[in-house]
Amino acid sequence: MTTYISHNPFTETTRAAYPVLSSYALINQLDLTHAAQQQWSGWSFSKRAEAVLKLAQLIHDNAPQLAELAVAEMGKTYKEALAEVNKCTTACRYYAEHSERILAPSNHFSDTGKHVTISYEPMGIVLGIFPWNFPYWQVIRSAIPVLMSGNGMLVKPAPNVPECALKLQELFNEAGFPKHIISTVFISEAQVAGLIIDNRIKACTLTGSDKAGAAVATQAASQIKKTVLELGGSDPFIVLEDADLNEALNTAITARFQNNGQSCIASKRFILHRNIASVFLNRLAEKINTLVLGDPSKAETHIGPIARADLRDKLSKQVNDSIAAGARIFYRHPNTPDTGYFYAPTILTHIPVHCPAYFEELFGPVISAFEVEDDEQAIRLANDSLYGLGASVWSTNRNRALAIAQKLECGQVFINGLVKSHTAFPFGGVKYSGIGRELGEWGLKEFCQVKTIWQP
Repeated sequence: MTTYISHNPFTETTRAAYPVLSSYALINQLDLTHAAQQQWSGWSFSKRAEAVLKLAQLIHDNAPQLAELAVAEMGKTYKEALAEVNKCTTACRYYAEHSERILAPSNHFSDTGKHVTISYEPMGIVLGIFPWNFPYWQVIRSAIPVLMSGNGMLVKPAPNVPECALKLQELFNEAGFPKHIISTVFISEAQVAGLIIDNRIKACTLTGSDKAGAAVATQAASQIKKTVLELGGSDPFIVLEDADLNEALNTAITARFQNNGQSCIASKRFILHRNIASVFLNRLAEKINTLVLGDPSKAETHIGPIARADLRDKLSKQVNDSIAAGARIFYRHPNTPDTGYFYAPTILTHIPVHCPAYFEELFGPVISAFEVEDDEQAIRLANDSLYGLGASVWSTNRNRALAIAQKLECGQVFINGLVKSHTAFPFGGVKYSGIGRELGEWGLKEFCQVKTIWQP
């Protein structure tokens, strides 16, 4: 059965279709990756780093083609696709440079005078399950630390970005890694479940919806296997009355509308102090009105289509259900193309509790806006969510913003800045936004066996 389909969300045309692997082929691939990992785990850090640096160079050299594939398969603008590709090279170089130092055994002495060595050893094969919205970065930021720590990986990409996945696999194959140490597999959900119970799969990492994360975590837990989950988000964008509104507004456009609004760390709930709420929303609407919706391959386009028709329809239903519950449309972009899976950028206000715009993640160019009286109400509203991935706080009073940041239930807070991942620092969430951390030394150690050796 064909389930991996490359379909252009702007032209609404199918580019290619790929069948899922047969059960026999999948088991054979797992055998090959298992054998490759046994070899790879014996490589020195410097030798592993050579392959990773070669991959970084190949990604750099193939950046235009990689970007064009992302534009064609999931509809992000070419400029943003190119930025994603270039970011992948930073992760490769970071781990090539720092992994040996981070994972070096450390020596200690216990209170009884015993010599204690703590070491970090590879686990084996990690199953990686990845989404479509950042088809290169999501794989690279997870796979490179997994590989540098001596593990192997099976990569299950999202079914709507198969050509991005195949091109990235091609570059891995050219970079000098042992063949099959990282293998892209087009498989079904049932096959994923079968892999999780296989003894050769030692852990799982997933970036995706909380529903998918819960399913994988449940299956892995039944086998006592570790998971790292980076799930959904409904990040608050808190603007206080003393904020620099120009700076906040300029960042707000990127914070909500980059990647066509389809990002887990996008700012989705705008929590505004009542003294500036009206001015902020009116100026925000003016800025949104200047955004160009259209062909994502064109330089003048700011926002492309939603990645799939079903995702656009889900977003539309969430907004319509919220309006039916009492939410109001403050603004809606007037110029939506006739073809392509577009959703008009929208601002909702007067949002009641328990409607989708309040408690669900809106994965597209829609802002849920709220007014608050003071800092404590802003904190309560920000934390009144199933999610806790990121947040931003806008104020010219650093101590005030820091006090709020310390009370927010999330994995990262940016004061007067755009929420984003950084290669050298931990990334992940709390509550329904996931468990575990990616990136930095924290992500490198997630899939290591920590061994303590006591000596006389």
